Amino acid sequence: MPTTDAPGFRMYHEEHGSGFPLLLINGLGSDHLEWIHQIPAFAARFRTVVFDNRGTGRTDMPPGPYTTAQMADDAASLLEALGITRAHVLGVSFGGMIAQEVALRHPDRVDALVLGCTGPGGELSVRPSPEAMAAFTVAKREDPEAELRRMLPFLYTDACIRERPGEIEGFVRRRLDHPTPPEGYVAQLSAAVTHDASSRLEKIRARTLVITGDADRLVHWENSLRLSGRIPGAKLVVLPGAPHRLFAENADAFNREILRFLS
Repeated sequence: MPTTDAPGFRMYHEEHGSGFPLLLINGLGSDHLEWIHQIPAFAARFRTVVFDNRGTGRTDMPPGPYTTAQMADDAASLLEALGITRAHVLGVSFGGMIAQEVALRHPDRVDALVLGCTGPGGELSVRPSPEAMAAFTVAKREDPEAELRRMLPFLYTDACIRERPGEIEGFVRRRLDHPTPPEGYVAQLSAAVTHDASSRLEKIRARTLVITGDADRLVHWENSLRLSGRIPGAKLVVLPGAPHRLFAENADAFNREILRFLS
């Protein structure tokens, strides 16, 4: 398996395609398999790097809690280990928080920045509803499938849940076949809850795209409006009717906007 010890622990990663490097940072409790809708499109144009964050997938689980700054340093260490001096960086949801920190802590490594369905943290952030927070709280894992299905209404639209069983069941099956240990999930959740780049966004110098959907029930699209308003020169794209997992349910539109921006 392609791994590196560069971050100070064993990290799993994959590379697809060739060209200018593009680093993809996935969300809370997700591993690299969540990029199945992006890799074919992006690898046709870019050297696309995907990896498992600390605490998930085939990467080791150092003791928590984690911080987004710490996980941004992990990502930068991976780039260095791969001999990549500069890359486009795309993060979604929790991965978008990590991507913010990559741009702030390692600005020389970031060419273009894409922040998907994410928020700035701190007082600038619109927090998830209590119902959403409850759905993503780790329980005793006595019924992991039931816990996953409680999350679905906050990740996909009702129409997708009804009409696209292949997408929904594929998501559930991947999570069940490659579960994130509860300790890793909690450590990542702590990083998401404590993330706060709100007072530093003006320091981001990478050209930036902020993309979201106006039907996101987990991370309200107002967060993207606030991000784009604070990051100098940022472009905002709001996909009508798209949910939190717009990169899956609305993959064609999502990929098209990313490729247009990066070109």
